[in-house]
Amino acid sequence: MSQDRFDHHRFDLSGRVAIVTGATQGMGAACAERFAASGARLILTSRTASALDAVAADLNARFGGRGGGGAIAAALAGDIGDKAHLGALVDLALARFGTVTTLLCSPTIRPWIGPSIDTPDAVLEEQLTYIFRSRFWLSNMVIPHMVAAGGGSLIYIGSGSVFEATTERSSATIARAAEWQMMKNYAAEFGRSNVRANTIAPGMVDSSGSQALFASAAGAERIAGLPMRRGGRVDEIASVAAFLASDASSFTTGAVIPVDGGRLLHAVDGMLTQAYGEAGRGKGA
Repeated sequence: MSQDRFDHHRFDLSGRVAIVTGATQGMGAACAERFAASGARLILTSRTASALDAVAADLNARFGGRGGGGAIAAALAGDIGDKAHLGALVDLALARFGTVTTLLCSPTIRPWIGPSIDTPDAVLEEQLTYIFRSRFWLSNMVIPHMVAAGGGSLIYIGSGSVFEATTERSSATIARAAEWQMMKNYAAEFGRSNVRANTIAPGMVDSSGSQALFASAAGAERIAGLPMRRGGRVDEIASVAAFLASDASSFTTGAVIPVDGGRLLHAVDGMLTQAYGEAGRGKGA
């Protein structure tokens, strides 16, 4: 077997140019840092200019100047629900780095919580725009540049909730389902051009938007029921994103990858022992 198939350079992101949304906190910030550490150049966006500039300055200070190069991260604050801002992100990537090879879409809005029948029209529009439409618009803008570059990687950070029904996050999960179908369509349409599309489905990850859940009794109970008995970390999401951005995942497309500590196994421990007692262990019906 050829040894070069296992060359560690397949994980290297040198020469890649990535647009990262939601880049100032949580999973988006962790992915931006991992991409920069792996050699990528970055166009970062979020709503808050001061926070975004601080992230870009930090990445440039730590990872810029490699191989005699200059800044590796540029920032453009704005609203990803605005198509003009999305177009400006692509224009900035082309002006600064000449291409776009990678798109990382991180969550930028929390799900609205409440019964389906009580969902206000404005909330439905907002959830669809920030979870689905903005990603659809931006993907359509970058795909032609990926095709021209000989390939690229579309990476969407979704949610494990897309695998389940819900009684309290209907509008968000509807938008997630649309996003999932979008990803599969891109994988089918552009695979022949070496453009790959994949979704990461985090479980209970200790990101900026989940602090209240982690601190709650319900969250603690959910974590205790996971096979791994712990919540996830944002760097564990970033590691999967870096894999999907690299040549190491060159035959992976159209996939939804759970990163959830085994949540989807729906493992149940001790139920039968509690029901039948120790005397019933090892016996058939």
